[in-house]
Amino acid sequence: MNKIPLLDHESKIPLHQQAEDQLRRLIKENYFKEGDLFPKEMDLAKRWGISRNTLRMAIGSMVKDGLLERKKRSGTLVKKNKIKTDLSNWYSFTHEMEDKGIPFKTLQHEVGTVKASQEVARSLQITPGTTVVCLERIRSTGRKPMVCFESFFHPRIGLTGKENYEQPLYELLDNEFNTVPVYSQEEIRAIAASEKIAGLLKIAKGTPVLERRRVVLDAGKKPIEFNICWYRSDCFTYSIEIKRP
Repeated sequence: MNKIPLLDHESKIPLHQQAEDQLRRLIKENYFKEGDLFPKEMDLAKRWGISRNTLRMAIGSMVKDGLLERKKRSGTLVKKNKIKTDLSNWYSFTHEMEDKGIPFKTLQHEVGTVKASQEVARSLQITPGTTVVCLERIRSTGRKPMVCFESFFHPRIGLTGKENYEQPLYELLDNEFNTVPVYSQEEIRAIAASEKIAGLLKIAKGTPVLERRRVVLDAGKKPIEFNICWYRSDCFTYSIEIKRP
């Protein structure tokens, strides 16, 4: 507990936000590891000089994001292995994980050019067989693959495949090609992993995975990217909040 930094009560940043930021950082830096029991709310609130209700606001946000899990009679546990992401808003994967305080890394990426299949051509509104840049990435928080992305880009963007894809993808498009992703049209379904997907995610063929297909559009609703993502079902949970009209 004595290694947990104090909050700044004179800061303009709300105390519940400071508390959440500190907790996310401590998890990111492995001060708290997967399966660890969080300090008692009373002790942590006392150290920070805040009410338990203020602390619960911070913890509640992290429970919603899947970083923490409340268990009766046990307390609050660190639960880093399954990530909860919100479908109510759309961000790049990198920025969404950064906002959650989850350090993701790229285990493998390959980029090259391919001939557009019927599906890719239809999604990008181009002629089948047109040469397009294809980017494949496998990403994770650790050593085991958690998600695989396959992206195809519209030729008008001007990508060659020689760009630095280590940087966030949509920052690359914006900064170097003046192409700003604004809209995302998505389809999500559960499927059984094919031999290809199983090999990429290091799972058994037939294992349930979440498949997310999306067409990314610019401000004029012209297609920029056709993207297929495969998520390990033991690592991700998706949530959406819908308001009744």
